[in-house]
Amino acid sequence: MSLTPPADAGKNQSNADFPSSSASSSEPSSPSFTPPKLFLSTSPSSPDPAQRNPISTVSSATPHLDFLSQTKNAFYDNRGLFLILFSQFCGSLMALIARLLATGPQKFHALQILFVRQTITAAGCFLWMWRKNVPYAPFGPREVRWLLVARGLGGFWGVFGLYYSLTYLDLADATVVTFLAPIVATWACSLIPSLKEPFTKHEFFAGVTSLSGVVLIVRPGSLFFHAEEEDIEVEQQGGEKVTPHQRLVAVLIALVGVLGTASTLTIIRVIGKRAHPLISVNYFSSWCAAVSLVSLTTIPSVGGIIWPRSAYQWALLCGICVSGFVMQFCLTRGLQLEKTGRGTNMIYSSMIFALFWEKMVWGTTPGWLSIMGSALILSSAVYVGTRKSKQNEVVVRGSGDEEVGLMSSGVEMVGRN
Repeated sequence: MSLTPPADAGKNQSNADFPSSSASSSEPSSPSFTPPKLFLSTSPSSPDPAQRNPISTVSSATPHLDFLSQTKNAFYDNRGLFLILFSQFCGSLMALIARLLATGPQKFHALQILFVRQTITAAGCFLWMWRKNVPYAPFGPREVRWLLVARGLGGFWGVFGLYYSLTYLDLADATVVTFLAPIVATWACSLIPSLKEPFTKHEFFAGVTSLSGVVLIVRPGSLFFHAEEEDIEVEQQGGEKVTPHQRLVAVLIALVGVLGTASTLTIIRVIGKRAHPLISVNYFSSWCAAVSLVSLTTIPSVGGIIWPRSAYQWALLCGICVSGFVMQFCLTRGLQLEKTGRGTNMIYSSMIFALFWEKMVWGTTPGWLSIMGSALILSSAVYVGTRKSKQNEVVVRGSGDEEVGLMSSGVEMVGRN
C-alpha cells in the first residue's frame, strides 16, 4: 500500500528520485499493454475458435453454398455463350420441323412454311417498333432504303434455299451447306472499296476446300456413272426415296440460298449503323411473307395454300414460329454479351444438333461421302471464322465500331466491344 502513491507521483518527479532502469522494468508490467495482447491472440489454446474467425467457420460448414455461388458466377460470366448455344438448338429444331412438314403426308411446300413463319415475325417486328418508337420505322432512312430492299430479297433466297433443300437432303447435309456463306460473304466484302476487307489466300483455299465438300455431298458417282433402273431411288432421306437428280437440284437450290445469305451479310455490313437492326429484320420478314404469298397464289406448280388437317400439323406450324423467334432473340442477345470470336465458334454447334435429330427422329446416319464433305466444309468454315474473328478483335478493340460477323442460316451476327 505504501508503494502506490510514489508510483503515481513518479510521473511528475525527476529522474534522480526514480532511476530509468526501474521505470523501464516497471513499464512492461503496466496493465494497459496486457489487454491488447490477449485480445489479438490467435493461439490454438483459445477456448472458442469460432469467436476468433466466425466467417471461415461458416464457409467451411457450408461448402455446397460456395459451389453453387461459383456455378452461378460462371454461368453469369458466360451467359452470352449459353444464349448462342440455345439459339442454335432452336435453329436446329426449326429446321427439323420444316423437314417434318415438307416430307409429311401433305408435303407442305417450302414457300408455305416460309409464309407462315415470316408473317408472324413481321407482325412482331411492327409491334415492337411501334412500342419502342424506333427512328425512321418502318421503312428506314431514305438513303439506305434500296439497300434494305436488297437485304430483304437476299434474305428470302437464303432461307428459301435452306427450306427447299430440306425436302431432299439430310438435315445434316442441308445445314452444313449453309456454312459456305461466310466464305462467299468475305470474298464479296473484299470487292467493296468502302469496307476495306481483304480476301487472303487462306480464305481462297478454304473456299476451294468447301466446294470440294459440296461435290462429295452431291455424290456425283450416281450422276455420271451407269446405274440400274431399280437403283435409281435408293437414297433414303428420313423414309423418303430421293433420286440423284432430285438430290442434285436440292444442292443447287441450297447453293442459291448460300448466295442469298452471303449477299444479305454483305449488305448488312454496308448498311452499318445507318438503320436500326429491327428495321432490317422487318424488311427481311415482310419481303419473305409477300413473295411467298404471291408465289403460292400465282404459280400452279407450287400447289397453292395447304391448310393443316390435324392438331399435330398445327402444332408443327406454331412450333416453327416459336423456335424461329426464340432463336433470333437469343442469338441477338447472346452476341451483344459475347465476343465475336467465341460467338462465331459456338454457332457451328448447329451441326451437332442436326446429327442428333437425324439419329433420334429417323434413326439414320450420314454416309461416308456426306461425312467427308461435311468435314471439309465445317473445318474450312471454322478456320476462316477463327482467323477473321481474331483480326476483328484486334481492329475493333478501342475503335467503337460494331462488327458484323458471318454465320449460317442467313442470320446476321453483331459483335460489341
